[in-house]
Amino acid sequence: MNIQAIIVTYNPEISRFNQCIESLIGQVNKIHIINNGDCLEINLDNYSDVYLQNLDKNYGIGFAQNIGIKKILEEESDYVLLSDQDTIFPKKYVTNMLATFGDENKTVIAIAPLFKDIYTKHDSAGFILKTKYGFKTFYPKIGIYEIHQAIASGLIIKSNLISKVGYMNENLFIDWVDLEWCWRATKNGFRILGNANVTISHALGDRSINLGYRTISLRSPLRNYFITRNCIYLAINSRQIDLYHRINLLLKSFRYMIAFPILSGNFWVNLRLQLKAFKDGVMNKLGPLQ
Repeated sequence: MNIQAIIVTYNPEISRFNQCIESLIGQVNKIHIINNGDCLEINLDNYSDVYLQNLDKNYGIGFAQNIGIKKILEEESDYVLLSDQDTIFPKKYVTNMLATFGDENKTVIAIAPLFKDIYTKHDSAGFILKTKYGFKTFYPKIGIYEIHQAIASGLIIKSNLISKVGYMNENLFIDWVDLEWCWRATKNGFRILGNANVTISHALGDRSINLGYRTISLRSPLRNYFITRNCIYLAINSRQIDLYHRINLLLKSFRYMIAFPILSGNFWVNLRLQLKAFKDGVMNKLGPLQ
């Protein structure tokens, strides 16, 4: 059994990034680090089967993931593991996750873990279901569940089924890239499972704010721009989900436009970028911020 990992980086915090690598060493056959932006200066001499590719600029997470996926498919690895630069995996993560696929279930394309947000300190960020009333988050403690979508970090994908779904959507640049891929997978008749018996440590945002009734992860104005823009774009253009759920996404984007300037600080910067996000999403203007 061959499984290779892709870690996409962009100005990582080196100590946590080293922890990420250390947590995967010995669990996978090879690690591909695809670095967006400035040359990543990190000593990999102590690591075997860890390979770094520096890109000449930030092309976005989808582009970087696709570079790694294509490399892994060329090497005929059985599975692809996606990871962010700040994710830390528990021992026997890969073993426990691969056992979830089962030998007979040919329709399961990917397995996702639960994750603990290092900023909100939540024990679980939950799994997402698509119901007739919208998208619903539930918070299991144990068990295996069929889910509608999952974030990329920690996701393990069957290599031989990727061609039936396609690569990541590079035009989205960042945010919603992983979710849109999951929608395509389920639209094509494949299943995604969530393994609540396994939890990874992951940074969902840059920091968090406690509102009393819930804790919200906060990001930079630039990230907020991509979240809203891509949400609007997918609400208008995606054919992987039905009209009702696209309307649900559009309403969510309006909530983003109100909440991000108020909660994230830098009110006027966020407001300006949220208005631009609305315009760009409606006009199908994707890629990096221009």
